[in-house]
Amino acid sequence: MLANGGSSNSAYNRVRELLYEHTSYNESISIQALPIYHLEPNIRIEVSDVESDIYGDYIISTISIPLDINGTMSISATRALERI
Repeated sequence: MLANGGSSNSAYNRVRELLYEHTSYNESISIQALPIYHLEPNIRIEVSDVESDIYGDYIISTISIPLDINGTMSISATRALERI
């Protein structure tokens, strides 16, 4: 690497590689389901859906629970960062 010098081992390229490896984009999902009354915003949920190819942990952003007996609840969630 030192023999090449210049642009092949520059700090800019290293920072760009680190950002690419460790930055996650804002991933959000919306779920329609039967009401689950014990869920609240800021709770971590695990999602595993083969059909949509969605796997991982998400943090609930908003919940809308219907007052209707036959209604479905709506959940909006964003992807959670890795667990420490």
